[in-house]
Amino acid sequence: MRTTSLPRAAFLLCVLSFFLSIATISGYAQTAGAGTISGTVMDASQSVVSGASVTVLNSDTGATRTFTTNDQGIYVAPFLQPGHYTVQASAAGFGKVNATNLTLLVGQTLTINLSLSVESASTTVEVTSETPLLDTEKTEVSQVVDQHIIQNLPVNGRNWSDFVLLTPNVVPDGGSGLVSFHGISGLYNQNYVDGANNNQMLFSEARGRSSGAPFVYSLDAIKEFQAQTSTYSAEFGQAVGGQVNAITKNGTNNMHGDLFYYLRYPDLNALDPISKWSALYNNGNPFLLTQPIHQQQEFGGSVGGPIKKDKLFYFFTYDGFRRVGRVLYYQTNNVTTTPTGSYTDTSTISPTQCPLLRDAQGNLTNTPAITSAQCLSAIKFLQDLGGGSGEPPSRYARENLFFPRLDYQLNDKNLLYANFNFANFDSTNGYAPNPTYSNSSASTNGPTSYHERFLIAHWTSTLSSTAVNDFRFQWGRDLETAGANAPGPSIGMGAETYGMPNALPRIAEPDEHRLQFTDVFNKVHGRHTFKFGGDVNLVHEIMINLFQGGGIYSYSGNVTQEFQNWAADAFAGQAGDIDPYAGSHYNSFVQTIDQINPAKKAGADDFWMKMYDGFAEDTWKLRQNLTVNLGIRYDLQLTPDPEVPNTTSALAEHYNKTIKNVATRVQPRFGFSWNPYKGTVVRGGYGIFTGLNQGSTYYAMRVENGMYQINYNFSGCNQCLPSKGVPATPATLQFPDVPFLPPGPALSGALHPDGGTAPTVTPISGKGSASFHGLSPDFVPPITHEFALGVEQAMPGKFTLNIGYVGSRALRLPVFLDGNLVGQAPHGIRSYNVTDRFGKTTQMTVPYYLATDRIDPTLTSINAGFSVANAWYHSMAVTVRRPFNHGFEVLLNHTWSKSTDDDQVQGAFGTFYGGNPVLDPNNLKAEYGRSDLDVRNRFVGTLLWKPTITSDNPWVRHGVNGFTFSGTATEATGFPIVASMSAPSAVLKSSTPSAADGNIFGGAMSSSSGAPTTGRPPQIQRNSQPGPGIHNIDFRVTRDIPIHEQIYLQFIGEAFNVLNHTLVSGVATTYSTLSYPGANGCPATSAAPTDSQFAGCITPFVASNPASVFGAPTSTNNLLYGPRQLQLSAKLFF
Repeated sequence: MRTTSLPRAAFLLCVLSFFLSIATISGYAQTAGAGTISGTVMDASQSVVSGASVTVLNSDTGATRTFTTNDQGIYVAPFLQPGHYTVQASAAGFGKVNATNLTLLVGQTLTINLSLSVESASTTVEVTSETPLLDTEKTEVSQVVDQHIIQNLPVNGRNWSDFVLLTPNVVPDGGSGLVSFHGISGLYNQNYVDGANNNQMLFSEARGRSSGAPFVYSLDAIKEFQAQTSTYSAEFGQAVGGQVNAITKNGTNNMHGDLFYYLRYPDLNALDPISKWSALYNNGNPFLLTQPIHQQQEFGGSVGGPIKKDKLFYFFTYDGFRRVGRVLYYQTNNVTTTPTGSYTDTSTISPTQCPLLRDAQGNLTNTPAITSAQCLSAIKFLQDLGGGSGEPPSRYARENLFFPRLDYQLNDKNLLYANFNFANFDSTNGYAPNPTYSNSSASTNGPTSYHERFLIAHWTSTLSSTAVNDFRFQWGRDLETAGANAPGPSIGMGAETYGMPNALPRIAEPDEHRLQFTDVFNKVHGRHTFKFGGDVNLVHEIMINLFQGGGIYSYSGNVTQEFQNWAADAFAGQAGDIDPYAGSHYNSFVQTIDQINPAKKAGADDFWMKMYDGFAEDTWKLRQNLTVNLGIRYDLQLTPDPEVPNTTSALAEHYNKTIKNVATRVQPRFGFSWNPYKGTVVRGGYGIFTGLNQGSTYYAMRVENGMYQINYNFSGCNQCLPSKGVPATPATLQFPDVPFLPPGPALSGALHPDGGTAPTVTPISGKGSASFHGLSPDFVPPITHEFALGVEQAMPGKFTLNIGYVGSRALRLPVFLDGNLVGQAPHGIRSYNVTDRFGKTTQMTVPYYLATDRIDPTLTSINAGFSVANAWYHSMAVTVRRPFNHGFEVLLNHTWSKSTDDDQVQGAFGTFYGGNPVLDPNNLKAEYGRSDLDVRNRFVGTLLWKPTITSDNPWVRHGVNGFTFSGTATEATGFPIVASMSAPSAVLKSSTPSAADGNIFGGAMSSSSGAPTTGRPPQIQRNSQPGPGIHNIDFRVTRDIPIHEQIYLQFIGEAFNVLNHTLVSGVATTYSTLSYPGANGCPATSAAPTDSQFAGCITPFVASNPASVFGAPTSTNNLLYGPRQLQLSAKLFF
């Protein structure tokens, strides 16, 4: 492992020394998994009372903590379990005062000021207090989702973290549940449960992943959580996005529990709109008119109570999940065995489009390349794969979750608790988890399994009336595996994708073990509350997955062209296929081999990531109505260098020898809260925040580096057109063969058309060009500068109004470029005629790169990561809130925001080397535009009403009382559409066979594979085309039926997307078509500016099928939103 240099080590020691020294001179700041009660004790004249005794009693467990006010009359009770409290104060010469009915929330500082009267010591004044509407000590931008919301609002999937979407400045990141805070990829958030890190390091998501297990912690075990959006305290770090700080339930002095059962049944639910359209109007399988979920059941319960009153408590949850259904596959293109359209259609596949031969000049002839029977066989094969006939594949998912917890009040100075979370989830066809897929097949899916084990222990000790220490420990294991339904190779084309996908099989992705030790010390001195501490996080990552090990054939062009090329290849070597280039019409083939690990561990890596941090902060009560929080934090992420670096060339060594472990991340934080007069709070803050780089990126650099693993690339000739009178050269590798034995299921002849050619392993002496992954020597975790200013006002009727600005400036975000072109001058300039949708033609010139322009011409693309992207976010958010009171609760959030960047990819596609293709690797400023995560307007409103009628009429009382009505409405403008281009391979390579990568620049590279790509249309700004928005209402009706005293039965009816709006989650993205001179109506020659060469035309994409028109819906169902779903439930509370 690369070690930190001596100067850096000295710097680190200085920083840590500063932390220790600041504690002697330097809040009520946020606390992970806990809350704080603080205040000032005064007499009747409002003079402070020092030396007063303050007892804080947890009304639920009987736990007491006693403190003594300092010379400023201040007391602080930190690290309290959220719950219900009573605060009692007394002093010599004064009577006692009790403040009761207090509710403390996670991450909250509850300010309870107490006034003592001159009475006898035996006199007690009872003050029935309500929890203050305004948190006058809070300096960060955050929102608490309490137990009342979690228990009473509808949530599709019963995943507690979905409630984070109720928070302002938050938007979904993809369709699986990942979220983005203030315009930052969801891969840079942090998730805490009971103060312990709940993130998986490999993919930088919450454990279980957003697209994996339905949940890892049961909704029934989560008490509440705090979503921290911006400018949070120095105790929290390792994130440039947001923080989620959740706590689990605990036992109390009263035994309590529940049993629950949830049921979804197909007769109650609506059909997916696109599946329905495909079945009725696009020759789709009649099974598309059935529900993908046949039955979904969730059942279990919780129980908690005392083992010994006021001393020892237990809590236990079991949660079971069962789902039986099907995965529906459908075609958005017109695939039919009935002759339809013309040969030059762009998205129609029928006998009319069967491939034809070309003459020596590249012109089409009337001679079929394959027989009509072979063409029909190819069409029927695609129909069957895409769900055209037969029963869709079944999907069975099962989860069992157990959660025991023990709390022990050792004495009034020491509280201990521990919990263990055990979850197993297994699913057939779970690798691709959505209910429906377009232009794909079950062969691209596979079974998944998740095994989650987490032990968390916590010890809070009161050292004195002004000093408290909090220690936390975690051991965790997160094992995720996935198999494959079919063998390789994978075939990718617009009409259909089939075969084992590039990421399967996953023997362990990951097998991750975590050890965490955290200690935080709190000290009150005068008007200062000092807090300092540190955290050690040790993550052992085991990864066994040979990415692209099965081999991937890719075809390019429009849907029809891809079919024609593939059909000519599919019968290569068979009688009737007379195409001289049969087997060569693919665009590219890539396959990875592992040269070091044994076959059973192909793709393996085993390494530790070690994270260390320390912080210090001072919450300074400058005046009774003004609190300032000053903090500083230091984070260090250590990742070992590759064990076998690529040193085969100077350039390879540059990108693959070392990993930079940056040791200078000192992050100052500042926040204030000003209460200028009763009922108004002004708060603001600024801070620097650093994130963590995900383990998957480091894994790729360490072993997908051309030494452990080698990625071989072969080129086909696509349409195999002559160049300047010279015939095209057939491909070295013939479709559908693979040069190396793939992992996973054995090669089979089942995945090819009737009479087609089966794949075999065909070793090739010329193994194609090799590519590999690397990182720039200064690749480091991102940082953000965050700033916020807001005002919160108490309103009549117990409402509050909050108006706030949130801004952030992110730097050092990752992008992935061809490292063999970065820093190089373009070869020259080319011009293109660009026609817009109104028919107006203009000319644009672009620089272009050839293979000879590479730094090292002996290498192909080097897929390298660079920390050079930037992002900007500005928003105004308005929140109206009324906590539950007298049967009514309201939470309304509206966010107006603008998020821009220069090619930050959304987290849903950002793992490993995921990113958007950059047109010119040397001009990242040209990528500046709307962020992939830019949602300009988003409103989320929740309403909960529990009517209570006092009518004398018993029928009215029984007919209304006991009901609860609740719902959530989401209205949001759309994300931008990431537009793409359609182009033949000759244009992909800038009209020459020697372009460096793809697109008209010759510099566009797929970040995942490093292969050339058409990328985005260069004539429009990135992400300039708006996508469809979301209009969704979820609704719930609950009826409580008393049985006996504290025992009651609850019946629940829930409707998700109750109005059955069409919620579009994916659209057709092909915006333009690129044509070379003389083809598709593009002139053979055209005037070009001086020193440039005319190279082709860019025209609007013309779809022959309405479903392929740019912006047309292609998906209306994902893990967050879909067609109307009804759920019936029953609960028994005791």
